[in-house]
Amino acid sequence: MTALLSLLKTIEASSQQLYERLILEKQALDARQYEQLAELAVEKQALVDQLQALNQQRSASFSGEDFNAFISNSKNSALIEQWNNTRDIMRKGQQQNEVNGRLLNKLNQINQEVIEILSGREKQASQTYNAQGEQD
Repeated sequence: MTALLSLLKTIEASSQQLYERLILEKQALDARQYEQLAELAVEKQALVDQLQALNQQRSASFSGEDFNAFISNSKNSALIEQWNNTRDIMRKGQQQNEVNGRLLNKLNQINQEVIEILSGREKQASQTYNAQGEQD
């Protein structure tokens, strides 16, 4: 169990690093610092690759299908606490990644609309409404 505890601590540390990169990515998106986004993308990918390798080690470290049940059934309080901490930071990272993804999609959409306007391929204004409030 000591090896598994150590592995979970490593996963938590890598997840924390990824979360911190995601926070920096959000700040770069807000400030439209696109050069920094490219640098962060490389760092994030390296951390994701590392986490995937660690997750494979984690999966190989127990026999069974449900890792959560495996940890709970271990009755090892240090292991249970570490797994809870690890899951919490992973959850925060996932949520931040979703926020960043939505923001990136919105910025991309805005950029695409600007390009269409500048290139003369402006969309027709089909978002007008008649007196009944229906779209024309």
